Amino acid sequence: MLDENLRRGAKPLYKPVATALVRAGATGNILTGSGLGIGILCLAAIAAGLNVLGLFLWLLNRLLDGLDGEVARLRGEDSELGAFFDIVADFFMYGGFLVALAVQHPGSRLALVVLFLAYYLNGSVFLALSGILERLKRKRLTERGFHFRRSLTEGFETIVAGVLFLVFPTHVSLIAGLFAAMVFTSAAQRLRDGRRLLERAG
Repeated sequence: MLDENLRRGAKPLYKPVATALVRAGATGNILTGSGLGIGILCLAAIAAGLNVLGLFLWLLNRLLDGLDGEVARLRGEDSELGAFFDIVADFFMYGGFLVALAVQHPGSRLALVVLFLAYYLNGSVFLALSGILERLKRKRLTERGFHFRRSLTEGFETIVAGVLFLVFPTHVSLIAGLFAAMVFTSAAQRLRDGRRLLERAG
């Protein structure tokens, strides 16, 4: 819901960092790969119950996820390939985070499975709509590699949910249930948005 506003507001802060990384020889794909490696360590830490370490690695992973696209744009790299790697890494982290939580909190597995289903549905609607809009040659609303349509839960809200899971480990089921409701709402918003756009296109 807040991704684009935050992205525009924070750009003056992270663009100098991205510029410095470009000068140091970093590429968007290197940052995506580095972020994924850090993300795997994050998931292992969460599964082991090391939530403080997991929190630090989660935020570092998300920071690199925000920087890789800007670095790629500054270098004039193949945005399609970078977008492909980036979305795969994102989905791995989102799903893997829930699996790691399920290992740490066996009693919360049902709530986490429901949230996993919400992620699956929302991600499927997002990717299907993005692919169709790309085929119809619709203009992207953002500079990112996919057609991102506004919804209740986006990247920022998922970061916040991850932080809440790790800071309040005794409330994992409650957080998962509430966030699942929000993600299902996002899927419904995207379904409605997609139906409206495609009916007009037809």
